[in-house]
Amino acid sequence: MEQGEKGSAVRVGMQWGVFGGVVAFMVSLLGTVVGMVAAIFVGISLGRRAAAADAGREDGRPGALSGLVSGAVAVPIFVVGGAAGALVSARRLGITPMAEMLSGVLGTDITPEQAWQIYLLTLAFSAVVQAAILIGASTASGAWAARK
Repeated sequence: MEQGEKGSAVRVGMQWGVFGGVVAFMVSLLGTVVGMVAAIFVGISLGRRAAAADAGREDGRPGALSGLVSGAVAVPIFVVGGAAGALVSARRLGITPMAEMLSGVLGTDITPEQAWQIYLLTLAFSAVVQAAILIGASTASGAWAARK
């Protein structure tokens, strides 16, 4: 295999990773939960396309493996796009209103610095969940596409 020739699932993962990163940025401006919903749709499309791209090759992977490989390639860009969108949204809202809201909900005083730390922790957790959703949806979709 030449250096310029890569697996089809990898190529599809790179292309959909960029597309998914832009989509994740845009929808995560509305919140990280919307980014999780977008991860489902991007993962399904990604897995179907990766399975179709590898189906015609003699050294092609089975559908689920194609979906897994393409999802693993696409997920870093998707997660970074989603996190960036959520950060832009949080900075626009402001940390002081977030701290006041958390103080009211929890019934204790929370400083803006503590609120920012809590937000970053939830953002990291959300990124892990988005990654799992995207890879799972891509793998399942690749397996489903190969079954047909």
